[in-house]
Amino acid sequence: MKVAILYYSKTGHTLEAAKAIAQGIKEQKSEVDLINVNNLEISILKIYDAYIVGSPCWAGSLSKNGVASPIRKAFKKIPGNLFKSKLCGAYSIFAATGGENTVKTLNQLLKSKGCSDVIEGPIAKAGTPFSITKGSSIQKDDLELFKNFGKTFVQ
Repeated sequence: MKVAILYYSKTGHTLEAAKAIAQGIKEQKSEVDLINVNNLEISILKIYDAYIVGSPCWAGSLSKNGVASPIRKAFKKIPGNLFKSKLCGAYSIFAATGGENTVKTLNQLLKSKGCSDVIEGPIAKAGTPFSITKGSSIQKDDLELFKNFGKTFVQ
């Protein structure tokens, strides 16, 4: 299986989680590419069997979705049925609250692009609210959750 992990990371925490997921996927002998949505080339997405999307939770306790605007912009460029019949998943990093809302909104975005099989991935706390500074890193136990998500995602 060839998996694309689409992510946006301002402070590096969401990328750190993506790398842990990728490690789990590789341990299961599947291929994985990490793609920052700021550098997303839509045409390349067709080569993947599965997609995982990661977003930091932005204003998750203030809004109902919390998805970072670069992720939303990228999804506007993705054709409507690109993810049809593909396995999809989502994860989020939050600083205060709202990670669950972010993952649920990511799942809806994936479904809007044709994905019918969406696996809800983990969330973890890291950073500081409103990203004024990088803040605390993802805890070791949480990184293990992301790695295990990667393993089970491709099984």
